[in-house]
Amino acid sequence: MTDTHPLVERYLARLEAGLQRLPASERAEVMGEIRNHIAEATSAGQPIDAVLTSLGSADDLARGYAVELLLNQPPAVSPGMTRLRRFFTLLGIVAIGSVPTFVVVVVLGSIGISFIAAGFVVFFAGIFASTGWLPNYVSLDVPPWVAVLIGPFMSFLGVAALVGLVAYVRFTARLVRRVVPKFRH
Repeated sequence: MTDTHPLVERYLARLEAGLQRLPASERAEVMGEIRNHIAEATSAGQPIDAVLTSLGSADDLARGYAVELLLNQPPAVSPGMTRLRRFFTLLGIVAIGSVPTFVVVVVLGSIGISFIAAGFVVFFAGIFASTGWLPNYVSLDVPPWVAVLIGPFMSFLGVAALVGLVAYVRFTARLVRRVVPKFRH
């Protein structure tokens, strides 16, 4: 009965459009869960508007299910999906999900990569300057021993930024999983 209501049909159509990237079996399971949830809630006397509002937007719900699938699927389900690829896919979903998350990901990622690279360059410039192999067109404003000490510290800060980035993405993914309503009984 509730499936024929225009609001429900529009919501389910938008949800299904958002779930197109999921495998067909997963998509059918999610759609069945949402249909059952709507049917149970409306048969319990809740208005359709209130039920759909409690679910949140169809786009957010679809993203939540995509994140949950990425976090919970075993590697055997998708043989081409390596752990690194799953991480970057999850990173993309989280980054696209909000502007502050995008800013944090870009800042921590760029700090991490640039500090690691700069740390190696400064370290080796200090080594080459102390041995006299540093080209004449390159100059250090500090004694070579200072560059040798600063280089690893800069690389350490870069690694710390990347570790912070991974921790932030994991935290955000756990948060999204908690926020997405669970309908399994």
